[in-house]
Amino acid sequence: MKKYTRIWIQLLKNSFSSTLSNRIDSASYFFGKLIRFGFFWLLIISIFNFTETFAGYSTYQVLFFFLTFNLIDILGQIFFRGIYLFSSDVRKGNFDFTLTKPVPALFLTMSRLIDLLDIIFILPIVGLLVYAGIQLPVTITIGAILVYLFLVLLATVLSFTFHVIIAAATIWSFENENFIWLYREAMTLGRLPPDIFPVLLQYILTYGIPIIVMIAYPVNALFGLLSVGDMLFAGVITLLFIAVSLVLWKIALRSYSSASS
Repeated sequence: MKKYTRIWIQLLKNSFSSTLSNRIDSASYFFGKLIRFGFFWLLIISIFNFTETFAGYSTYQVLFFFLTFNLIDILGQIFFRGIYLFSSDVRKGNFDFTLTKPVPALFLTMSRLIDLLDIIFILPIVGLLVYAGIQLPVTITIGAILVYLFLVLLATVLSFTFHVIIAAATIWSFENENFIWLYREAMTLGRLPPDIFPVLLQYILTYGIPIIVMIAYPVNALFGLLSVGDMLFAGVITLLFIAVSLVLWKIALRSYSSASS
């Protein structure tokens, strides 16, 4: 882990240099993210001007779903953003050079692109989570906070497995934009409480593409609405997705044809 941490920090320094060389573009991108974030926040506040609850949740409970979605989404962007360059690497043969390095190819594939602005943007997200947590109509215990953080960690691992599956699919198809945006759009369904969705869709988002496990489970754990069985299920499905994604990655690597072959 010490070795990988040093490499990741060096990649972060490279990203910092790139950000400083494009200050106007970087600032515009950051403020664009803030504006997008603010518009959705405004939408939720506007909804509660006409109703006191939404699917049985109060204003700040719904906001907590939205903020947790942003937290998990940004963590995925920080650590696994390199997937956006992977399709180009495979097509141009640059992935050949990745395979020759004394570092697991999967690590470099996920980590080679780090957006410093995502790391900066996580600070206001955490601040708003603390503020929304103080305003919640339920009592938050230390134990609930620890379970919430643990489930957020599991959600980040699940996000990693999705990115690994996308990487494997890229080797087979040479394209990954559609896979990435399918994942990103599915993730956005977690911005709101899952109770608003039809039962069939809830099953799909729990067992097929476990977006509910990634976002709703941590939030409901904080609210005291998650059972021990649900927590165990979150651990089991995370382990299952880890196993499946790594197997698919190994199969994809065996079928990869380098640019020189």
